[in-house]
Amino acid sequence: MSRARLNRRRAISVAAAFAAALALAACTPAATPLPEGLSAQVKQGRLDVEARRLVVRIENAGGVPVTVERLEIASPSFTPAMVRDEPFEVGADDALEIRVPLSETDCAPSGGDADSSDVAAPVATVVLDVTTESGAASGELTADDPFDTLARVVAADCLAESVERVAAIVMPEHLRVIGSGTEQRAFIDVEVVPAASARPSDDVEGSFVIDRVHGTTLLSAEGGAEWPLGIEVAAGGDPVTITLPVRPARCDAHGVADDKRGTILPFEIRTSDGRAGRLDRSSGDALKAELYAYYGERCGLQ
Repeated sequence: MSRARLNRRRAISVAAAFAAALALAACTPAATPLPEGLSAQVKQGRLDVEARRLVVRIENAGGVPVTVERLEIASPSFTPAMVRDEPFEVGADDALEIRVPLSETDCAPSGGDADSSDVAAPVATVVLDVTTESGAASGELTADDPFDTLARVVAADCLAESVERVAAIVMPEHLRVIGSGTEQRAFIDVEVVPAASARPSDDVEGSFVIDRVHGTTLLSAEGGAEWPLGIEVAAGGDPVTITLPVRPARCDAHGVADDKRGTILPFEIRTSDGRAGRLDRSSGDALKAELYAYYGERCGLQ
């Protein structure tokens, strides 16, 4: 067969394949867009912070009910995407809040230098698969973040990551107390264990400064509203115990009855890789119960 003939056959084959592809594309229906009136918002309640949950509010300002078959929250700051595949209905002119577990935060900056606070600005896209009386639809919504929830979560998680590379800040299992009744005094002995002390075989470096520990709605320092410290901790150093003399921030029965975060101590920290902010440390069940008992004893509420 001549070269011209062969080239002609090849051209015909390519043209036929291209025409078939166009025909297939023409027969494939386009995805139905989301119905009008849907919007998304992300936030957290006080209890969601410690539980590491994200609240996604789906609002339906349209005139018909919408069943969300699948919801996915995608963000470059969190891996993997957060998914809810249990269907729920959002009525017409109504809204519903869904809680999903937070994924791991990606603290590496775009340049690849892990020791930097240059983290990409957190944004979230909510991907929805829905059904209405008109059928199935899918699409994306850019989530509103009125309280900068994502930025706060990223900042807190990345600060914690930087701190943990240097040392562990460990709340005690029990409260140390002396005396009794309204004369009782109590101390929270926080252990700071540098990373090399816990894992001698690891090559660790870096440092941080604990500027202060803030008081809470339930507890404060014996001598004021907070505990000023200014303690520097370096990887490879010796363990240190930080003693916090504690007293009730107020004395009324509602202090314990309404408490949600009163036994979570916020440590104000600056790290050598440029991060700064508050790092929360929660009390375990035994310590929490003993702090509540001390509160009642010191305040004469027993």
